[in-house]
This record gives sequence, structure tokens and C-alpha cells, in this order.
Amino acid sequence: MDSHTLMYGFAFTVFIVLAYRYGRKPILGALDTEIAKIRDELEHARKLRADAESMLEDYRARRRNALAEAEAIVANATLAAEQMKKQAEDDLKNSLQRHEQQALDRIRVAEAEALADVRTSAINLAMDIARKTLATQLDDAAASKLVDQAIADLPKQASDKAAA
Repeated sequence: MDSHTLMYGFAFTVFIVLAYRYGRKPILGALDTEIAKIRDELEHARKLRADAESMLEDYRARRRNALAEAEAIVANATLAAEQMKKQAEDDLKNSLQRHEQQALDRIRVAEAEALADVRTSAINLAMDIARKTLATQLDDAAASKLVDQAIADLPKQASDKAAA
């Protein structure tokens, strides 16, 4: 073995001992600091992950609630639309029945008026014919007797018309 090799071996051993004695604490301190930083970052990452999972669950719950609420709104809107449709149909039906009844009433009134007009015309025509006939065939005494009889029959004819 050579003296140089021995010297290098001794210098290396002294270096290792000195490095271990004086460098161990700073190196271990630096490593401990890095380990603490990594632990803090891992803890922070765990907290962020827990927050994210909590937010995700909250979002899912809100989404479920929103979907349930939307379904309820749609169901209520459908029910309201059906009720409005039924109400509109009922209103239309009632309106058509009212219009039909009004038309029938107008027809009855028009028939009654037409019948009254025909009766009036027939009565007027009959009276004109009767006057002409009576004027040519009756004397004053017979005419006076017919007028008295017609006046006596007026209450009976009025009651007959009221009954009709």
C-alpha cells in the first residue's frame, strides 16, 4: 500500500467524520424542513380534497332538489293546464247552451209576434169584410144589436186570449 493511498484514505476518513459531525445537523434540519413542508402540503391537499368532496356532495344534493322541484313545477303546470282546459270547455259549452237558448227564445218571440200579427190582420180583414157586409145588409137596429153583443163578448175574448 502506498503512502499516498493511505493518506488519501486517512483524509477521506477525516472528511467523513467532520462532515458527519458538522454537516449532519444542517443536512438533517434541511431534510426535516423539507419533510415538514411536504407534510403540510399533503395536509393542505387532503383538506382541499375533503372540501371538494363536500362541495361535490352539496352540488349533487342541490341538483337532486332542483330536479325534484322542476318535476313538481311541471306536474303542477300540467295539472293547471288540464284544469284550465276543462274550465274553458265548460265555459264554451255553457256559452253555446246560452246562445242556443237565446236563439230559441227569440224564435218563440218572433213566432208569437208573427202569430199575433196574422191574428190582428185576420181580425182586421174580417172586421172590414163584416163592416162592408153589415153596411150593405143590416139596418140600424140590427147593427146596434150586433155592437151590443160584441161589447158583451169582449171580457170573454180577453180571458180566452190571456189563457192562450
